Amino acid sequence: MHLLFLAACLQTAAALNIFPYQNASLPPKQRADDLLSRMTWQEKIGQTGGNRRLLSDNLFFNKTLYDILYPLENGNIGYGSQANTAQDAIPIVNRIRTSEYNNSRLHIPYITVTDSVNGIYLRGGTLFPSTLAVGSSWNIPLYQKVVAAIRDENMVIGTHWVLSPELDLAQDPRNGRLGEMYGEDAYLVGEFGSQYVRTMQEKDEDGFVKVATTVKHFVYGASKGGVNTASMHGGLNYIFNEVGLPFIKVIQEAKPLSLMASYASVDCVPVAANEYLLQDILRNTIGFDGLIMSDAGEVLHLYTQSKVAGSEKRAALWALQAGLAIELSPGKRGTFPTLIESVNNTKIASLVDKAAHQVLEIKFATGQFERPLPSMAKLNATLRLESHLEVNRNISREAIVLLQNDGTLPLPRNTTNIALLGPFADIINAGSYASFNSTDRSLGHSFKQSLQNEFGADRVQYIPAVDFIDTSNRSGIAGAVAAAKEAGLAVLMLGSLSVDTDDPLFSKRTDGEFFTHADLGFPGLQQDLIDAVLDTGVPTILILSGGQPFVLNNSTLRANAIIHSFLGGEFTGDALVEIIKGTVNPSGKLTISMPQHSAAIPINYNYLPSDNEGGMGSMTGVQSPAWQFPLLTRDVPMPFGYGLSYTTFNISKPIIKVQGQNVTVAVSVTNAGKVRGSEVVQVYFREKHTKRPVETPVKRLVRFAKVEIEAGHVERVTFTIPIKELGYYFNTKWGVDGGLYTFWVGSSSKDQDLQSVEMEIEV
Repeated sequence: MHLLFLAACLQTAAALNIFPYQNASLPPKQRADDLLSRMTWQEKIGQTGGNRRLLSDNLFFNKTLYDILYPLENGNIGYGSQANTAQDAIPIVNRIRTSEYNNSRLHIPYITVTDSVNGIYLRGGTLFPSTLAVGSSWNIPLYQKVVAAIRDENMVIGTHWVLSPELDLAQDPRNGRLGEMYGEDAYLVGEFGSQYVRTMQEKDEDGFVKVATTVKHFVYGASKGGVNTASMHGGLNYIFNEVGLPFIKVIQEAKPLSLMASYASVDCVPVAANEYLLQDILRNTIGFDGLIMSDAGEVLHLYTQSKVAGSEKRAALWALQAGLAIELSPGKRGTFPTLIESVNNTKIASLVDKAAHQVLEIKFATGQFERPLPSMAKLNATLRLESHLEVNRNISREAIVLLQNDGTLPLPRNTTNIALLGPFADIINAGSYASFNSTDRSLGHSFKQSLQNEFGADRVQYIPAVDFIDTSNRSGIAGAVAAAKEAGLAVLMLGSLSVDTDDPLFSKRTDGEFFTHADLGFPGLQQDLIDAVLDTGVPTILILSGGQPFVLNNSTLRANAIIHSFLGGEFTGDALVEIIKGTVNPSGKLTISMPQHSAAIPINYNYLPSDNEGGMGSMTGVQSPAWQFPLLTRDVPMPFGYGLSYTTFNISKPIIKVQGQNVTVAVSVTNAGKVRGSEVVQVYFREKHTKRPVETPVKRLVRFAKVEIEAGHVERVTFTIPIKELGYYFNTKWGVDGGLYTFWVGSSSKDQDLQSVEMEIEV
């Protein structure tokens, strides 16, 4: 079934006597111009909103709510509950799509706009690990395959606009949304984000964008307390050199079609009403020319939360003036419809015209007027393709980071009995945007299942021992200790739970959007459990699960091996077993630094020099670190870029040359161990002194590459870095200084893992 005259792609517009907007050979802008000129005031306002929650978790279509919202909010739709499968939901959604096309006066189709973090929004697709986990792979070519699989599965269910990628920097470990972010470094986030946008927005054989993307949340830095909607500090130099830098890179290199404004107030002005930030800065200075949308309920927040607007209508007007074209308002009426009586206000009419035009352009660019409705045959043939599952297996293996190992791993072949402990071992902790039931056993394996499949159920004794969050019942700890002693080997899986609102374990959730971590330790009695097991002296492996870094105190660090699996996918359990056995050599690297204390934050590696001074050393002669009690160093033991392997890599001293307008960095990487492995070679830099009064980080990532090397072999790795990339922004202007630079090359951001070379650069 087709939404509109698919034959128009094969015949001339003149022969069919159609309107210009129905002519697929015309560019999106020209088609939008024509269609907008034919629309009524009410139809224009309708395009700026939509129905975000079509179906509840029992496939119930609330037609009463739909009919209430429809007259003034009919531009886009969302699927509603993530608990529904694509196979069950799409036939219902297709009927709604068909009805809109057939019954709307100008036959303007809906466009489906959804989140897409671990995969498609509905159940039944391939469940990949979370964004933070795949970022830990440091493998851009493999990530391109992940995104291509997610894109293709989105297309067969009719999703052609996704609310990804998230380009926020994961620099506040208290933030519950770190699992949706790539990491704490702007360059790394920009690289992954650009790849996501380019892959999603590839064009098909007819020249249509396959899936439009939405970079988000502009702009969102270290919000106060790690709170999701809190305000943030920072002026323009902070935005341009830090939290805004990934957006600048992705916007200029990959050209996303849309952008989501953040909930934050920046310089005390909520972004949804921040005309200066969104127009003068984002559009006129950075050069973004796509559509800007709100986050869910964000425009209403101007009235109800920030309390800067005295009415919903005022909030809507401010948002339109700031440049927002779509208001996301799940499950309730938005504020834009309050402008319906302003038809004679030329200013408001012009703003609505502009907003509706931007929506129409994306509908035309993605082929919504020409694409057929999703077919169940194609849906069933594409979701969970074996090629998609194989990509998932590979990224799951590379998304796991080995943090500590005294030689206990890989386990010896004669390992017989294992005591498997902790509440996370028998669920799939995939994240609050994962379309998956954490206790479901139909797709994927929990770590317990994977371990029992490999070693035998009779040799793996599983005892949860404690609850995810409850502190009232510690009776299971004694049994766990006894099991550990009897087996002679304990494997614990502990962490922080992140599931969607329809999940049966939602009441136990401590991680994800709307959650903030005041304590970065383990919730409930999990710390008591591991302390008791470690006190036995039994060899112990600790596996971390959650979209966050954890404080690993001195007691926890007694574990013989520690692994971070983050928020996993359906094959993370299998991948963990492969790593524990040694059939897979771990190759993941942290993209977030691990704190030493909940209060000693932020701990991102790329801090400013003045962030590490606790006193006036130059004046008093007394040097003190940033944190004096407890006495901690600013550089943490497990920082950004850190991760262990079962083999040993030696990276030679870098050879650095200036060749024309580029700096070349070359090293030799030797696998000095006995097994094949992959190393992530990382290049950092810093200018000794800036020529303009801007403080820059102690070091900045500028290149990385993941290389697989056979045991005993050597791989030559060369990076080419344009000198123009070695600069920084000062009052929104990019510039590069001539002078003395330091370049570091190594296996992590730790000084001990790096070798440095200084050189003069002329510009």
